[in-house]
Amino acid sequence: MKFSWKTIAALLCYALGVAGWIYLGGWLVLTRPLKGLLLAHVAGNLTIGRIFKAMAQGFGYLTAAGAVWCVGYMLSNYFNDHKDNGKGKMS
Repeated sequence: MKFSWKTIAALLCYALGVAGWIYLGGWLVLTRPLKGLLLAHVAGNLTIGRIFKAMAQGFGYLTAAGAVWCVGYMLSNYFNDHKDNGKGKMS
């Protein structure tokens, strides 16, 4: 199997999209809102408003994570769709 620069670019874009999704969707969702809720609970001032705020932050981070993954996936498809077919013409 021959690897062209477009194949490598497609793999790199997809890998960066997945890594961005893991960072935003996994790391930030698990640390920032939940850490704030935990600290509020320990301090004794956990309210319904804080819970809803944490849920909104989590939703926002997951939406941003999905957008990052989608951009990586679209760039990967762009490079995969524009590979040379071996005859000098773009397919």
